[in-house]
Amino acid sequence: MSRTVELSLGLMLLAIGVLVLASQAIGGWISGLGISRELLAWWPVLLVALSLFFLVPSLIGRQDPRLRAGMVIPGAFLAGVGGTLLYTSMNDRWSEWSYLWTSIPFSIGLGLYAAGLIADLPAFKWIGSGMAIGAAVAYLAFATAFGGEAFRVIGAVGIIALGLALIAGGLAERLSRKGPG
Repeated sequence: MSRTVELSLGLMLLAIGVLVLASQAIGGWISGLGISRELLAWWPVLLVALSLFFLVPSLIGRQDPRLRAGMVIPGAFLAGVGGTLLYTSMNDRWSEWSYLWTSIPFSIGLGLYAAGLIADLPAFKWIGSGMAIGAAVAYLAFATAFGGEAFRVIGAVGIIALGLALIAGGLAERLSRKGPG
């Protein structure tokens, strides 16, 4: 690992740690400003807006495809996590993070897949699609386990549909290998 990357990661972790330690004081300070709770619930929009800093140039820019591919991954991550945080913040459903955490690997998987498309890197497409599918399956499993009755039914139907799709794909491949005659 280069010294620059090591230093950058170290400084980033230091800043995150300080923010976590000071979070109650920061929250108290923000509460003292008199900003309404309804307005404060929109804070994840900042993450979604930050994602545009990465996504717009990566999707419509004319830079080197590898540079654009490198920008789409953090952009997808910030958009996915920002959107999920916005949903939970606006609806005050923080307990749903028992299964919504799967939006993190899902959005990274989508970013990797998009990077593979942009830079023509098949390995990124395979890894990204596998990660996104794995996260979707994990979401179904955890939503089924922790999401209440509606999620139990939706999750069960989703798992059954995934199983049927895999069986149909396996049967179709088998039948195509046998061929006529």
